[in-house]
Amino acid sequence: MRIFLLPGLLCPCVALAQIAPQGHPSPFAPGDLKQPIFDTARPVIDTSHEQEKSAASVVAEVDGRAITLGEVSDAIAALPPGMKSASFADLYPSVLDRLVRQQALVIRAQQQALDEDPPVRRKLKEASDQVLADEMLNRTIMPSITEQALLDRYNKDVAGKPGPDEVHLRIIMTTTEEAARSLIAELKAGGDFAALAKRSSTDSTASVGGDLGFMRMDALNAEVGSVAFVLPPGQFTPYPFRSAGGWFIVKVEERRGGKTPSYADVRSILQQVMLREGVAEAAARAMRGVTVREFNINGKEETGDAPK
Repeated sequence: MRIFLLPGLLCPCVALAQIAPQGHPSPFAPGDLKQPIFDTARPVIDTSHEQEKSAASVVAEVDGRAITLGEVSDAIAALPPGMKSASFADLYPSVLDRLVRQQALVIRAQQQALDEDPPVRRKLKEASDQVLADEMLNRTIMPSITEQALLDRYNKDVAGKPGPDEVHLRIIMTTTEEAARSLIAELKAGGDFAALAKRSSTDSTASVGGDLGFMRMDALNAEVGSVAFVLPPGQFTPYPFRSAGGWFIVKVEERRGGKTPSYADVRSILQQVMLREGVAEAAARAMRGVTVREFNINGKEETGDAPK
């Protein structure tokens, strides 16, 4: 179970120029932000090599601080499933831009010696400890999660069983509640949902009449999913609801039982489930090799009989 600790998308409204240096810079801060702290004169990528796009390839520099292709790949891997389903080529520019802005903030933080501040140092230690613990779990548990073990788990838990229910949805998205209510009035008067979606929806599905096709609950955001899976087939929402920055009207065309997912579809999910299941056993084994002493908030060591 890998936990990547890169932050979410940084707000583009952060004005780095407005952050005034306070106190002495961190020892890790460059003396002059305009002077690279790495050698940038020699090419980093050896184009004569087969593996020029290795994880160590530098894809950007922020005042001399390298951002590598491996870091971009790690950031993409840490994205939510719905986001990282896009192609690498589509995700690369936005993720690289986020890492560049993140590195600029790190430089400013080190200039102000924020990484020397006790609460920040504690958080850095916690982050480092978490990464190491997660990697230890992966290396301890993963060898037992063989392809055969995954296939056995698939045959036991998934094969021959129906998948999650699916609903065939159409949606209309508007920018205001008033516009959505007006469209619902037209629907109640006999208006055609697909035609109204083509005419008035601001969603990308407008050109196909708001048709989302068959969707599972876990593929929809919480608001749309909770509405869609209680509507009877042929019905639309009598009132608009707000979600994802707009006002929505949803219609359920039909409902069906989901197909049994293939092994390829659920392999990564089964792997994560088996990883989580192995955590308790791996942690117990690790605990057998260490000595633990506990202290109360006053610094006095607790004994086995003392109340905590």
